[in-house]
Amino acid sequence: MLQKTRGIVLHSLKYGETGLITTIYTENFGRMTFIMQGIHGKKSGVKANLLRQLSLLEMEVDYKQGRELQRVREVKNGSPFNSLPYEIEKSSQALFLAELLYKVLREEESHPELFEFLYHSIELLDLMDDGIANFHLIFLIQLTKYLGFAPTNNYSDSNQYFDMIAGKFAVLPPDHTWYLKEPVSSVFSRLLEMSYQNSPEFKPEQGLRQILLTFTLEYYGLHLGNKLNVKSLDILRIILH
Repeated sequence: MLQKTRGIVLHSLKYGETGLITTIYTENFGRMTFIMQGIHGKKSGVKANLLRQLSLLEMEVDYKQGRELQRVREVKNGSPFNSLPYEIEKSSQALFLAELLYKVLREEESHPELFEFLYHSIELLDLMDDGIANFHLIFLIQLTKYLGFAPTNNYSDSNQYFDMIAGKFAVLPPDHTWYLKEPVSSVFSRLLEMSYQNSPEFKPEQGLRQILLTFTLEYYGLHLGNKLNVKSLDILRIILH
């Protein structure tokens, strides 16, 4: 059945000489994998340059429930990028976030609120001029709200230990090793209050941004039950040192 949906490209793998197997997070169906053949041909309804990481698409798909590899009739650019593929700070974040989303978004069902958050966030990254170095951290924190394990920001002079398993700050160190203490705890508390709009105001001391990223990925791994091995993380660390 032919249906229209928006989509966000997460991952592509070469298939044969002219094909791709592409994983796309769709508005109507959740995570879907599509087989796209002959994409380099002049008559193809799909162009390879539209399938970069985090590309925003409008799609007409031949959807069949339960089919492992779906087919697509036509793909159009849903929101053309002005800077994201061309500026190294943004493109390195796009590479990292696409890989992370490929690992954490598994459901093959519609989640409209999550899709709107992702779509809007990617559009904002393309438009941002300031605070770009903080985007991925704010994105990761905001995403936890949709995945069901958002941290509670109850930091205070007495609650200075962030318990990663409980997802909140505590008076005393927990009886496990998965926690933050000062001075990182207070910086993490400030990060929890950040939005894309005020991201330029978040200016942690040198090295703390990397510590926060490592910690946040560990937090994801604990709550997802699977350590995240994100290969593009090393590239991101070099670019956003």
